[in-house]
Amino acid sequence: MKRLSQKRKLYLERRRRKILRRQATCKRHPVSPARPKCLGSNVIRAPDAISLESDKHRHELLSFLERLRSRVIKEGKPTVINLLNTERMVAAGSLLFMAELYRVCELAKSKMMVRCIPPRDVKVNQVLKQIGVYELLGYTKKIEPSFKDVVHWRYACGHKVEGEKYENILGSYDGKVAESLLGSLFRGITEAMTNCHHHAYIKPRPDGLEDQPDLKRWWMFSQEQGGMLTVVFCDLGVGIPETLPIRKPAAWKKLISLGTAGSDASVIKQAIDDSITRTRKHYRGKGLKQLLEAARENDGLLRIFSNRGCYTFRGVKESTRDFSESIMGTLILWKVRIRQESLL
Repeated sequence: MKRLSQKRKLYLERRRRKILRRQATCKRHPVSPARPKCLGSNVIRAPDAISLESDKHRHELLSFLERLRSRVIKEGKPTVINLLNTERMVAAGSLLFMAELYRVCELAKSKMMVRCIPPRDVKVNQVLKQIGVYELLGYTKKIEPSFKDVVHWRYACGHKVEGEKYENILGSYDGKVAESLLGSLFRGITEAMTNCHHHAYIKPRPDGLEDQPDLKRWWMFSQEQGGMLTVVFCDLGVGIPETLPIRKPAAWKKLISLGTAGSDASVIKQAIDDSITRTRKHYRGKGLKQLLEAARENDGLLRIFSNRGCYTFRGVKESTRDFSESIMGTLILWKVRIRQESLL
């Protein structure tokens, strides 16, 4: 047998080390067989936490959504969302993410414009499957949600008042939640759908994108976790602070006289306190009040985000605050404890 030259030995040793390094890298960062090829695409990193609950998380989420809209719609570039490090998804932020993603995909030139790199976190992976993000992005790897706080996530999207969508989301809670509570929630949510159709999209959204004017969409989640039922409703319209001066001029004049018209949070609170609507019909305008009363009577939570403002009612206390950045829409979160009807 011919002896190997010293040069050949050095070459084989270098090759052996290279293979070992590659194997070690693959063990640390396993690549899904369905992971999209990123060549020729813009990769945008998703936030570690998809949430609106803190200044930091809110800023990271809104900055990410702005980059996504800009890359896909304004620049027309194929884009990959890198979810690799996303470890937490909170209901309100997750619904805003889903709504924005749906809108971007709808306005994109091609159905293949947006793809994703899935997260390492197993639970987040299951949530994205459960709420339809993977279906929207064409990610086809088989995932079976198994976590108890994941399998109860429900999602719906529509563009008019659709009672059947409400049933798909909350019909399974008959008997778990008092009938009076479900009735209040139904009236509140259908009022939100009505407001979305009649008021939310009366002006162009201030992000520079050209929407289809006939598609006045809304999105909704429900989630059962830790004995609590959470329902979240979202639209990407102009927001309560923009529609109140048009729908309720008397209420707007009152805010001006108090010197609080510049606070989005104060405008949201005024909208809750005022039951007058632009349509002047007797069966409208009480949806937010019904949600508030249901939360008050059942030690629950009502939180409303609209543009830069946030209104919160929890237990017996209410609070408002303004953020520096706008969500450019309205998001209503309602939470109540699940109890058996027979025990009420």
